[in-house]
Amino acid sequence: MRVLIDTNILIYREDDRYVSPEISNLIKILSRTHTDVLLHPASLKDIHRDRNEERKRITLSKVEAYPILENAPVPDKDEEFFKKIGEPKSENDEIDNLILYSLYKNAVGFLITNDDGIHLKASNLGISDRVFYPYEAIEHFQKDLPPSETVPRPFALKKGFVSDLDPKDPIFDTLRQDYPEFDEWFTNVARDGRECYYYKKNDGSLGALMIYKFEEEPIPSNPPQPSVKRLKIATLKVSHEGNKIGELLLKVAFGIAAKSNLSQVYLTHFTEDGDRLVYLINQFGFKHVGVLPRDMGEDVFIKKLYPTGDDCKELTPLEISRDYYPSFYDGSNVNKFVAPIRPKFHHRLFTEYCDGGSRQLTFDESMGDFIVEGNTIKKAYLTNSKIKKLKEGDLILFYRSQDIKSITSLGVIEKVHYLQDNPEKIIEIIGKRSVYSKSEIEGYKKPLTIILFKHHMNLKNPVKLSVLIESSILNGQPQTIQQIDDDKFSMIKKIGEINECFTIH
Repeated sequence: MRVLIDTNILIYREDDRYVSPEISNLIKILSRTHTDVLLHPASLKDIHRDRNEERKRITLSKVEAYPILENAPVPDKDEEFFKKIGEPKSENDEIDNLILYSLYKNAVGFLITNDDGIHLKASNLGISDRVFYPYEAIEHFQKDLPPSETVPRPFALKKGFVSDLDPKDPIFDTLRQDYPEFDEWFTNVARDGRECYYYKKNDGSLGALMIYKFEEEPIPSNPPQPSVKRLKIATLKVSHEGNKIGELLLKVAFGIAAKSNLSQVYLTHFTEDGDRLVYLINQFGFKHVGVLPRDMGEDVFIKKLYPTGDDCKELTPLEISRDYYPSFYDGSNVNKFVAPIRPKFHHRLFTEYCDGGSRQLTFDESMGDFIVEGNTIKKAYLTNSKIKKLKEGDLILFYRSQDIKSITSLGVIEKVHYLQDNPEKIIEIIGKRSVYSKSEIEGYKKPLTIILFKHHMNLKNPVKLSVLIESSILNGQPQTIQQIDDDKFSMIKKIGEINECFTIH
């Protein structure tokens, strides 16, 4: 496996002379997993442009050990590439595009960078699952280490109160810059007993935070938004550990809103060029609806949990899944499938279920056994099934075999890659959604079909095999993916107690 690293990850803000402990850890993992680490030649040109001679010398000393990507592809005449990301506006843009193009043309398997602009462009190109922030790369590649060498995962998302937090934590620095009244606000919400979700890094500082509240009053934006019961994400901050933690916090917010019978979630934000938060929330249906009447122009973003009126009239099933998650389209324009999954992988993909599968864990309980990919929304499923009817927007119901023998979870298919037999290509396709180690993928019988999907919900009442057979939904325990008709799916919805508020026909 060949991985390209952006030299920006080697620049340690605390001291130019050293590589950060996180990056040292990453490089060690890449070495132990026999991953080829390369630099793009354009990165060296960027370093040589630095007018600070001492910093240039130090940076060059850090990169001299890494081989250069030879014959790196050049996007000069690739109109489709520039159509998706736009023409470069500066020399830095040109360098970023060259680096990203090598991934786009599959000259390397993955790219590791802290550059938010590159992450945003990767999303526009449809290759964001192959572009990692450093901590995402650690999470991904440490799966391939022997168990004795696996790096302990620091994640432990906790529910608590604002009063539990240190207002001097570095995560609040930018908020304090944007909001002169931040300290007064923090004191007030702490005294009010405001709840939050957060996780702390190994050094004790906050790595991610979501503070929320319930509101009903109008939003005084331009244009104004009417009075509706909403969940406000008052603060959503994620440090450079990657978007999976931000995705998880959004999942928490959507869950709180749905449980409280709220129709909307919203937040306000000072948007910047290449804004990582905007990039993240756009993937889950937040829409820019206006600006607050402040001097700097704070943007307002609202996400509807289910549509009203003609909201969905022109949308595809996949677009409905994106814009109104956790709602989904289940009409006759999409097919429905039941997919068997063994408990081992069910536990990784759907960590809300305890090992025995006898009950769903509460969200707070599941945080104690934190499998990042298992708690996020976007997932990947591997199968040897020969079925070729699956398409974007179709529904997939997961049947947990061997122990509880029940349909437990529902997802919307985003993309299917049929009959893949090259392990490295499979790893690239799954990207940061992977719960599988390289050795597991290499050991699987090939070819494999890869199903990329959004996990929309777990069934409130898992549908047991005995009920599936008695209701003539299935003839027996499913051994491979099988299609069911609309009538059988309707029975599963009723028996499984899927909330019809989140289904669109």
